[in-house]
Amino acid sequence: MTKDRWQEIKAQLKKNFEIFDEYQEDLDPGEAEVVEFAGPQGKMMAKFVTRPKVLDKKTTYSNRAGSGVRVDYVYSEEDFVSYLEAFVFSDERNEWRKLEIENLF
Repeated sequence: MTKDRWQEIKAQLKKNFEIFDEYQEDLDPGEAEVVEFAGPQGKMMAKFVTRPKVLDKKTTYSNRAGSGVRVDYVYSEEDFVSYLEAFVFSDERNEWRKLEIENLF
């Protein structure tokens, strides 16, 4: 997903649906641009996430019983990964449920 394609999707959302809220969200690491709107399934949210690319994953552990496991990630300073996430609000559970975008098409 590119930034230009996200801008097109955001323009379509603003044109076709009522927008409740639009904001930036800081992630660790990365950031997300969020749009909440009244969609065909009720209250929905589209999130454009940009994170640094993971270069390596290091796991530190001990073979002793009861010891913890720590995972350290090594991120790229130049390469970034962007993707789109979609959520629908569940009134029954009062929480956001993630939609599987692959199943929509």
